[in-house]
Amino acid sequence: MTKSHAVQAFASIGIDIGKEVFHIVGFDLEGKIALRKKVKRLALEQELQKLAPSIVGMEACLSAHFVSRMLRRLGHQPRIIPAIHVKPFCKGQKNDYNDA
Repeated sequence: MTKSHAVQAFASIGIDIGKEVFHIVGFDLEGKIALRKKVKRLALEQELQKLAPSIVGMEACLSAHFVSRMLRRLGHQPRIIPAIHVKPFCKGQKNDYNDA
């Protein structure tokens, strides 16, 4: 018996990278939030496999290149954004989901 895994598609995905916890936010074609998920570091790859290949943005940090390589292996298109350019994208209160 084989399990069928539903692959969820998004226009783009944002990831806020933390030490132990990552926040993932997926946007649909209309730019509305379609996914908000908090994932532990060890479960990140498994969660990203469930998502259809898409553009994934993340703020530049020490772990960004590690996550970027994993995303490429899974078929995603990672985009590392320098921290100085991230602030203009943030709207509302500062929290991990808004950072993603």
